Amino acid sequence: MPKGFNKWSATEQEVWLVNKLQYYYDIQSQITRMLASIRGGQRLQVSEIERPDEIILKDL
Repeated sequence: MPKGFNKWSATEQEVWLVNKLQYYYDIQSQITRMLASIRGGQRLQVSEIERPDEIILKDL
């Protein structure tokens, strides 16, 4: 939990938790699609660049 979470109002806590849950649902959806591709016989090509600032550095 973020620092000061216990001091937030119930509405602020709910908003934060819902956003966090949506984030994990998005990750689950992405993993499910990747797994379906693999099970369908396709190989995955995953970019090795994980940070946006690395893209900028590699372009220089």
